[in-house]
Amino acid sequence: MISLFQCLENRTGPTGLADKTENRLQNRGDLGGRLRTYREEHFQNSSVRTEMDTGDIIKASSSLRASSRSHGSFRANSASIWRNTGIEVFSRSSREENDEEALKWAALEKLPTFDRLRKGLLFGSEGVNEVDVHDLGFEDKKNLMERLVNVVEEDNEKFLLKLRHRIDRVGIDLPAIEVRYEHLNIDAEAYSASRALPSFVNFHTNMIEGVLNTLHMLPSRKKPMSILKDVSGIIKPCRMTLLLGPPSSGKTTLLLALAGKLDPTLKFSGRVTYNGHGMEEFVPQKTAAYISQHDLHIGEMTVRETLAFSARCQGVGSRYEMLAELSRREKAANIKPDPDVDIYMKAAATEGDESNVVTDYILKVLGLEICADTLVGDEMIRGISGGQKKRVTTGEMLVGPAKALFMDEISTGLDSSTTYQIVNMLRQFVHIMKGTAFISLLQPAPETYDLFDDIVLLSDGQIVYQGPRENVLEFFESTGFKCPERKGVADFLQEVTSKKDQQQYWTRRDEPYRFVTVDEFAEAFQSFNVGMRLGDELATPFDKSKSHPAALSTQKYGVGKKELLKACSDRELLLMKRNSFVYFFKIFQLTTMGLIAMTVFFRTEMHKDDLVGGGIYTGALFFSVIMIMFNGLSELAMTIYKLPAAGGLFRFIGASGRNMIIANTFGLFALLLLFALGGFVLSRAFEKPQAVLPEESVDDAQKGGYVSRVSAQGDESKRRSMSSDSSSMRTDAIEASQNKKGE
Repeated sequence: MISLFQCLENRTGPTGLADKTENRLQNRGDLGGRLRTYREEHFQNSSVRTEMDTGDIIKASSSLRASSRSHGSFRANSASIWRNTGIEVFSRSSREENDEEALKWAALEKLPTFDRLRKGLLFGSEGVNEVDVHDLGFEDKKNLMERLVNVVEEDNEKFLLKLRHRIDRVGIDLPAIEVRYEHLNIDAEAYSASRALPSFVNFHTNMIEGVLNTLHMLPSRKKPMSILKDVSGIIKPCRMTLLLGPPSSGKTTLLLALAGKLDPTLKFSGRVTYNGHGMEEFVPQKTAAYISQHDLHIGEMTVRETLAFSARCQGVGSRYEMLAELSRREKAANIKPDPDVDIYMKAAATEGDESNVVTDYILKVLGLEICADTLVGDEMIRGISGGQKKRVTTGEMLVGPAKALFMDEISTGLDSSTTYQIVNMLRQFVHIMKGTAFISLLQPAPETYDLFDDIVLLSDGQIVYQGPRENVLEFFESTGFKCPERKGVADFLQEVTSKKDQQQYWTRRDEPYRFVTVDEFAEAFQSFNVGMRLGDELATPFDKSKSHPAALSTQKYGVGKKELLKACSDRELLLMKRNSFVYFFKIFQLTTMGLIAMTVFFRTEMHKDDLVGGGIYTGALFFSVIMIMFNGLSELAMTIYKLPAAGGLFRFIGASGRNMIIANTFGLFALLLLFALGGFVLSRAFEKPQAVLPEESVDDAQKGGYVSRVSAQGDESKRRSMSSDSSSMRTDAIEASQNKKGE
């Protein structure tokens, strides 16, 4: 298999690239030190185990001879024998297990590549077993996660270092993404004053004006509003970037613009690049993951099912190709990986599993394992708490293969301790696995603030500061503002640009205080050393040749259409089971009403040529329309929560309205139209007079009492025609009656 990762092998061999990677990690600081310490401990433990296996018998015999010479007694010799025999027994058992593991691993190495990537060695109560990653049960995954990440605070970083060590050992470079935005301007048009209120009159007035504006019959009365004003910056990989700013400063708009999910109605200008590539050269919605500050979940699904469905839809990205290249290089270099890490990576690269091992890992590190099998819940269903819902929203994107994360207010509803744990987990992932994270937080705690590497301060749509966290206080001190000792730096940064709170931080006592505007802060940052260095970096274009082939995604969907259809079908079947009472009640209701309709309208033949038959048909039609409409109306609530793409009337209205009030209004309006326009039409060909009159009505016919029913909407010619026909029929009837009396 030719992988995207094989292109790196042509530049340098595995050994040379591993040395370069190790040198690069050593110069990085804390990460390099931790990775180097892990390698030394790993190889030291391996050498100790090897020496133990080869020399344990010699050590045991020498200790026996020494104890015999020193004591000379049988009791001392026997005690020495039992003490040293234990070493020999356990080492022999360890050798047997290692031999069995080595034999099974050798058998795995002989398999074809496709089979080798599906199988691994799993440690259990019965020893080492060869398993298929597709057949991992719930208990197997649970035991695997307990061995890899038993205590999240202590073991998560070690686990990520194991993954990174295995990848670096064969010289594979992980993909990284650098996001640049230059001269970004975003404007919007909106109504102001009383026209902006969501009233009934304003809604219909705005809708009519919108139609007239589209037809260029009426000028727009919307006023332009600037959201972002000429912002530029760089979001670097392997660094945690914090986005701070007061409310309505444009933080959400900036995150949406960088993630490629900006509203098309907004006016956008500027340039956003990933590794030097424009947004039109790849699919940013799949390359990056945007985590909204609003929680939108299906209440009938559990936490595990929600994350598993998200993982199935997003796919595995380039994990399988990287694993194939990794396995090929390890086989060529005769390197045996850690069995637990190997089976985790193989299970994580498996596509189509209903419950992926990555889902269990995210549940573990986000602290959702305790409520994994609890319903998410909504306004009508009791479920998890608000903070847990916020973590579920974060986990839905983390289970995917995206390397760039844009997170908007992920700490809302969380306590400071939980926020610190989540941010610390993200920091470990970004630093070790070369991720890119741009996170917006509202008033983070000091310990959470210290976890970030870079700070971006946004106010009134302009960037006041962007750069290392260590230099942010120095910049504001150069402008005359200083953070008090017992004041949180994050709170200080959000208040120093405010007109109400700025004066309390003024430190230049020899100068009178004056309000420093955001424009002045932005100009001062351009002349600050950090701002000048940022400008130089932006002036130097990113070298596209350094971009990893697997960093950017060019496919719109992570999995095939069949897999997406299967995942959505499984979810709908699951929701039908959870809402089984509603469907059983509907079936009973429709069956009962069907039996009633069968008995009321039970007739083998019905007249179709008179008003009485038309009235019966009208009643049947009205009854059918009422049943169909009100059964569809009950689907609005469930449809709005799920928003599927369906062709039914009320499902279409629910998916279009996306709001219960709007959907109910338009649904009832559709009912009104159907009732008003529903009815029947009788052709005039059915309005035929009777051909023969009964004998009792002859006298009345002679007196002119017979009147033919004629349509009131007919013209004068047809009335005359019908009158002549009735006269001739009356004459024929009289003659027939006289002939009968004469006989």
